Amino acid sequence: MIADRTWNTRCVILDQGTSARYVGTLIRGRTGLVVDRALPEHRDRLLNGDLKGMPVLELDARPVSFTTLGLVEEFIRGYDLTTVVGLGGGSVLDAVKISALFTADRCFAEFAARHAKRSGLIVLPFGAEPNTRPRTILMPSTVGTGAEVSAVACLDTDVGRHLIASRHLSGDVAVLDAGHLSTLPRQLVLEGLLEALLRVAGTLIGSSPSIFDDDALSVLVRMVRLGNRLTREDSPELRLAAARLSMETHTGWSLIARNPYGAKHWYVANELAYVTGVRKMTATATVIEAIWDEIENGATAWGDPHRLAALWSAVASVDPSLGRNAARGIKELMRRWGVRGLDELSERTAMKTANLAVSRWGRVLPMLHGIDGVHILRVLRKASNMQRALPSPVGHQRVVRERG
Repeated sequence: MIADRTWNTRCVILDQGTSARYVGTLIRGRTGLVVDRALPEHRDRLLNGDLKGMPVLELDARPVSFTTLGLVEEFIRGYDLTTVVGLGGGSVLDAVKISALFTADRCFAEFAARHAKRSGLIVLPFGAEPNTRPRTILMPSTVGTGAEVSAVACLDTDVGRHLIASRHLSGDVAVLDAGHLSTLPRQLVLEGLLEALLRVAGTLIGSSPSIFDDDALSVLVRMVRLGNRLTREDSPELRLAAARLSMETHTGWSLIARNPYGAKHWYVANELAYVTGVRKMTATATVIEAIWDEIENGATAWGDPHRLAALWSAVASVDPSLGRNAARGIKELMRRWGVRGLDELSERTAMKTANLAVSRWGRVLPMLHGIDGVHILRVLRKASNMQRALPSPVGHQRVVRERG
């Protein structure tokens, strides 16, 4: 086993409202701000501070497409930027990361477009070095994706939603400011914390034992404790802790020396989200109980039942009320945290999702290797029945339904 933890991102955690002053000390050369259009308050705070006079590009928080990338690349080239500051959720940060790389070397964009029809995963050439990639300073306004530090990004094309991977996609500086999380509904803070939790749990279940298992279990336990606390109280400190744990899933030891494709639920949820138009975590909440139920009943293609049992035993040790059964336990945790999936799935949606998942992530590809359309249809049909039986969470929440 070789465990090489090399991370080039400088991770900074700031007191609330101090990011403008701090980022001002990092700026070198011509700098521009790319920001979520729905965050005028945060934008103005930056521009009224040490980033005054900086050119701004506002983006809608929607899945990143080549059209989106074109806007950001034109912004970078138009102002000849040497540094790009990104403020927003995962899609805005992904747009900045990809555009900075594609602007530096068009070969990366051409490679991505050419390989998009072959697989859902696009791994950019490992040995290639971008010529002069603009420096990126990434500031998340959401919790869960860890886009500010991850070496991956999502991109929508005409044939589906892709995961692009490259060591050049990690931000140069990641800045966590609790003030940027202040307008995020608490519901979405909890949803993001669940996303980070399942990223670690899914990879742990789909990998062989390693000396880093304790690191993963420790992070999971801390997330459950924090999430339960967030259901009772809210504060900038708790929100910042959630964002830090999300970031830590990428920069810490919990995912080191593991199967990079171990979290099988992600690929099914990715296609379900694409087909129905719902958020990724709505799709994840739809399928995760069914997938864990399959694992507990011996479907090892989805993951190791013994490792799932060990994982959930650690969680149940700090919250015994969740019970010892992992599938029922994650259902209960989602109920408490107010994270809901789709109410129901049509057979047409299930079939389309299964076909896309197999063609883009399965067969000879390692992501869903050993899992065919029958396995996925079984999960989706089971998931639909489970969602109909799921009690409503505490509080008020609009349940998103599929489009067709």
